[in-house]
Amino acid sequence: MSNWSNDVTRLMDRDVGIYSGEGTSGTAKRSESFAKEVKHMESVMNFKRSGEGVVAVASTTYSLNELVEFLESPTVKIPVGALDVGTITPVEIWKAFQMSDRKRHFSTVLAFDVDVTPEASQLAEQLQVKVICGGGMLDTLHSQFKEHIEQLGEDLEIEDEAIFPGILSILTNAVFSKEDPIVLGVLVVEGFIKVGVPIAYVRTAGCLDLGRIAWIEKYQQPVDVASLGETVVIKIVASNPEEQRQARSFRSHYDINDNILVTRISRGSINALRDNHKDKLSYSDVKVLYDLKHVLNIK
Repeated sequence: MSNWSNDVTRLMDRDVGIYSGEGTSGTAKRSESFAKEVKHMESVMNFKRSGEGVVAVASTTYSLNELVEFLESPTVKIPVGALDVGTITPVEIWKAFQMSDRKRHFSTVLAFDVDVTPEASQLAEQLQVKVICGGGMLDTLHSQFKEHIEQLGEDLEIEDEAIFPGILSILTNAVFSKEDPIVLGVLVVEGFIKVGVPIAYVRTAGCLDLGRIAWIEKYQQPVDVASLGETVVIKIVASNPEEQRQARSFRSHYDINDNILVTRISRGSINALRDNHKDKLSYSDVKVLYDLKHVLNIK
């Protein structure tokens, strides 16, 4: 199956062909229907996907638009990392599997009114990718996803944008890979880091968004968090095309004189810290946040 944007193109070509052969009668209704379809297509194509999230699949662009709007709604707030239209094939399973480096529950396909090929079902079982169809009901889809998270024992508050401040010094003798995925040793010089947080490389010419921490290793053992003063090895994986582009340039731009990595905070993460985690911030954390806000040019 081709990707969702190609499916949109095919659908547009099909509808244009229908309209071109019509007489005057019924043209207005067809045009109105086509305009609505185009609106749904544009909404889907302009959807800003999260750096991480589930794979959303529906039978048509209209259904996909409805699914995405539901997942984005304030009462649901499930991040979407990839979109597709049509029958679920191994392609969608591999997309979901790529998300498992961050959080296991993102290795999930949320499907609305679509079929699953036998090959996709077999691959999903092998890769431990969860496919949730929800019986054609959006609310059921949401409930089944929440049950899946509970079974995994992971945090239900997946939509919390809070990113705590952290500053890392790259250990120049422990740079194992300068290409995506980036693997290197670091010393935590301010705050702390944990698996899943976005990381930026601070250099004189500007910052590079490298991706998210896929794992942290201390004394050759995996850990979830690295605190102030700890030396660890981290793996950074680009989570979208722009991060992939910037991560590729890390190899050529890395300079031992610019050896600082920081947690890639945003306006949303600052607001989330203020609203939900203010009591967990120390005076030092607030100072580091203030410095990072200026370094990353956050308004």
